Amino acid sequence: MITLSAAQAISPAIERTKQFLFRPFRLGRFLKLTLVALLTEGGMASCNFGNHLPSGDTPGLNHPFPPLNMPHMPMPAMAVVIGAFIAIAVIGIPIVLLISYLLIRLRFSFFDCVLRQQPFIAPSWRLYHRQALRYLGLSVCVGLAFWAVLGAAAYAIYQHFKPLFQSIGSSHAPGWVDFLPVIGAGLLVLLLVGIAAFFIETALNYFVLPHMALEDASIQDALTDVWDDIQAEPWQYLFFLLLRFLLTIAASIVAVIALMIPFLILGGIGLVLVLMLKAASSGLAVLFGVPAAILLGLIFLLAFIGVSGTIGTFRRNYALLFYGGRYPPLGNILQPPISPSAPWVPNPAPGIPEGI
Repeated sequence: MITLSAAQAISPAIERTKQFLFRPFRLGRFLKLTLVALLTEGGMASCNFGNHLPSGDTPGLNHPFPPLNMPHMPMPAMAVVIGAFIAIAVIGIPIVLLISYLLIRLRFSFFDCVLRQQPFIAPSWRLYHRQALRYLGLSVCVGLAFWAVLGAAAYAIYQHFKPLFQSIGSSHAPGWVDFLPVIGAGLLVLLLVGIAAFFIETALNYFVLPHMALEDASIQDALTDVWDDIQAEPWQYLFFLLLRFLLTIAASIVAVIALMIPFLILGGIGLVLVLMLKAASSGLAVLFGVPAAILLGLIFLLAFIGVSGTIGTFRRNYALLFYGGRYPPLGNILQPPISPSAPWVPNPAPGIPEGI
């Protein structure tokens, strides 16, 4: 397969996504594949920002951090609380690990489906038990490493600003302005950790996973091969990550507009009809309004799955085409090599012995 740059892989990735999801288009098949894509590849990007800081002129608020009077908890109650936490951990952690394993195995299966352009999950599902367990172990190790980094950063910030934290609840309690350096340091740590998590998650999902799926490679071999590939073309991989992020944001904006405009129009029409029915009879408004609202919500959910799953499928195709030219076992499936034709041997002329 020819090696495509991060920019060159965009157009063929769109075509492969169309081919996989829409040619031919069957609604049930489309919803199944986009639901799997949403669960394994993610969908639209979303960011929620909120500001819950109280204003400085709130009446009756002399100090932002009033003295804290922690109630004394007797030992039996403390034992019950600790026991409840342990029970939740003992029950919850295996459930979380099981769900993670199922989603990872489903991710391997969807990778195989998109790679080979076939819509059946079950045949691929049976192939990737060992690889899913191995990938789960790697994910747990990476997650623990990130929590360790966050914990170390939080402890360092606390030690640096320890006098400020110790003054909380005292007669000279600090104001919100005093905590701006703490907030800035915390946001900087979260930003750096978030960028690192994005890089690592992308590398594992789009570059390490193909090695494990196609060669049953060990974690060490897969990581070593991917690291060698990245070192050979660091700027191309960085450009791929940047384009993947920007394309996801752009597609998400278009998807939100495509979803919201028709549903706002339908919702407005439905509201007018409900008000008209309510004017005639409240019973009629409830009788027709509630089922219509449920139906509209269901249609919106299906549309969200379809749009988000389409974006997720494109991201997988984009990574396949970009990495296929750099990883031959993957590229040979995407674009099978043409076998050399047999050399042409002329037939001997009639009447002339072949040995002459």
